[in-house]
Amino acid sequence: MSAALRPLPKLGPAEILRIVASMTVACLAGAAMLGAVFMATDRYRAAAALRGERAAIRDMLALDSTATLVEVKQFLAPERRQVVYRAAPLGAEGAPGHEVTFTLDGRPAGERDVAGGTPLAAGLVPLGRMFVAKRAGVPAGFVVEGESRGFKKRIRMFVALRPDFSIADMRVIEHEEDPGLGAEVATPWFRGQFVDRSADEVAKLDVTKDPMPEDWRAALLAMAKRSPGGSARHAALLPRERAKPIYAVTGATISSRAVTDGVRATVDHFRRRWALLEPHLGGLR
Repeated sequence: MSAALRPLPKLGPAEILRIVASMTVACLAGAAMLGAVFMATDRYRAAAALRGERAAIRDMLALDSTATLVEVKQFLAPERRQVVYRAAPLGAEGAPGHEVTFTLDGRPAGERDVAGGTPLAAGLVPLGRMFVAKRAGVPAGFVVEGESRGFKKRIRMFVALRPDFSIADMRVIEHEEDPGLGAEVATPWFRGQFVDRSADEVAKLDVTKDPMPEDWRAALLAMAKRSPGGSARHAALLPRERAKPIYAVTGATISSRAVTDGVRATVDHFRRRWALLEPHLGGLR
């Protein structure tokens, strides 16, 4: 009988236990190493993401070093049928904040000052965040986190608003749309279509498959590249375009509509929420 056809030797119980023990130790060692690497790098990743987020917010609102940012986290308390808002200075770890609670129909249900690091009540469901920029105690703008269902999964976005609720900027911060198609909704030329539209204009926004006019495309690209005269060309064409829908990315109407619906809902929800929150959080620095 050839060596290739020779039957394998039978393993005894002791040998099987030795092999199982060796594999278990190897798996545990590998898991421990992966866990250690994750723990060592995750805090740096989180810190880098936080720095990038702060920089994006300041850039979207064109804020200088004199402006301060307040982060407002929103939570749902399902059992109590309430919405909880907790506000604190962005980036000031352990700083005291303020907490405001409303019923689902918008009636105040209590508020309190909270010390830095005070844990949230159990059972709260996160509903998103908003950021209030202030300069000399006066609101200088807002950045609101929103999301919508895209072609594949959710699309998350930041919508920057001026004090009059017109759009200062919009950025897609997370998506899994197809490269070259739905992913184009994250490009500057697409999001530039929302810039400078008023809240009332945004409330009426729809999407069209019609081809984008070449002069409008050129203006959006010039503004995105921050080339000389780009913003002026955008502003000159905006009166014509603000009455028109958002031009969809070719072959990605679902993604284009998802972002447009998300921006519209985000602006609408924030206007109503800020009307409730301003008397309670307007003085927070």
